[in-house]
Amino acid sequence: MLLSRSSEYAVQALLYIAKSPDKMILAKEISERQGLALPFLGKILLSLVKGGLLKSQKGRGGGFSLAVPPDEITLIQMVHIIDGQDAFEGCVFGLPECGEENPCPVHDLWMETRDQISEIFEHRTLAQLLDVVSPRISTN
Repeated sequence: MLLSRSSEYAVQALLYIAKSPDKMILAKEISERQGLALPFLGKILLSLVKGGLLKSQKGRGGGFSLAVPPDEITLIQMVHIIDGQDAFEGCVFGLPECGEENPCPVHDLWMETRDQISEIFEHRTLAQLLDVVSPRISTN
């Protein structure tokens, strides 16, 4: 898969939370409904809070909610918060010596593809994803 497991969890959690914009969502609820490991999910949610995409509230009635509207959250923001600014950098095969001076067999093709993927991620928002997948996300 192109995204790390952490980024996949982040996207799934953000979509789930965005589906219920008027309430605080518990990590346990997301974990159970989406089939995501709770300890791993908890760390990701905290990263999204630190990154400014989520807000959290402790105690009774607490949980997580979006800190900004879903149409202002891009896929690239999510990936950068979870996987870092260089998430799409590097060799597609993971070869450390691959680069402009010493390219792997698919280096040029991957660079072009990576740039196209980055462009898509920069312009695709959480709201747009939600429009497509909303019917498949159960919050009941």
